[in-house]
Amino acid sequence: MDGAPVAERAAFDREGWRREAGNQAGESRRGAILPAARAAGLAEGAPRDVVIDLLGEPDVRQPGLDIWYLGRSATGPSFETLEVRYGDDLRVSAIRIARS
Repeated sequence: MDGAPVAERAAFDREGWRREAGNQAGESRRGAILPAARAAGLAEGAPRDVVIDLLGEPDVRQPGLDIWYLGRSATGPSFETLEVRYGDDLRVSAIRIARS
């Protein structure tokens, strides 16, 4: 996150993202914010503590995986989540949007 330009860090609506915590059925407002989160430091190789500082505590935490609820997909009836996987070094190894 520290390597991102100041304008990109400022563009991420951290409070807007955190207001949507636990959104399992509503409109996916986090989906629209996600590109700015990537620009602000959500990237492969980022340390887990940087991701948590950026996004706040995940809605679900499992060993090696944090999950944030995104809400209902804008393109269909599915429910979306952001899945961030970590390696043994607690750095991001994969980021994906899952639909169910």
